[in-house]
Amino acid sequence: MRGSSPESNSSGSPIFGNTIFEPFSQHGLRHSGSNYSLPTQPLHPSISAEDQLKAELITLRQRLREVEAETARYRIALEQMHAKELAPKPLCLPTPPPSATFQEDWKLRTEIRKKMFCSLNRAGNALCAWHDSRRERRSFPPRNAPPGYLNCGCTHEEALFEESLSRHGVGSYYPGESVRMDPALRNPLLRLLQQRYGYQDGDFERNGLTGEWLKGEGAAYWQSQIHAGSSSRRRVEMDRH
Repeated sequence: MRGSSPESNSSGSPIFGNTIFEPFSQHGLRHSGSNYSLPTQPLHPSISAEDQLKAELITLRQRLREVEAETARYRIALEQMHAKELAPKPLCLPTPPPSATFQEDWKLRTEIRKKMFCSLNRAGNALCAWHDSRRERRSFPPRNAPPGYLNCGCTHEEALFEESLSRHGVGSYYPGESVRMDPALRNPLLRLLQQRYGYQDGDFERNGLTGEWLKGEGAAYWQSQIHAGSSSRRRVEMDRH
């Protein structure tokens, strides 16, 4: 507009203000006085789709080689395990026969254990642990059981077998314990071991390689228990027996 003063232009909307050049300055244009110039550094070109596919293909091939190597290691390990399973197992060496001295100690040990676990109670009855906990009719009257038998009808060997099993975690023995070895299972098992392996009381307490007693299982230990007046039986004496 003619006759307009600079003041009138500054009060209105500026035509040549800085705002018209803001988009250019945001994209890296340099301002030098009243002149603007393009940036001197060229922009980096983006990676092409073909180059991306090539890079991904290289990565996949590398991963494939790693998987193949890992699979080969597993296959070798499985073959080694299979070979060990098919390899012949070494035969267990038989237990050496007991010496005459050991046999004497063994016999003494058994007799001591019979005194501890097959002796008469105050009512004149000798009972295995299973029958000791039950109100059942005795097979023999007090103090009249045949030699080698208890008043409940079980043998001394069966009573000792019951005690030995309990110390190895098969059934229980002491009063108050709930699980006992029923004679219907205990006695046939004993006969099977006797017929098949020649089991005797004390076999579970011998070293399978040397044939010697395990620690604390010889006749001397059981004799000390007799002298100390203690019994691992700890049966409850009751008038009903």
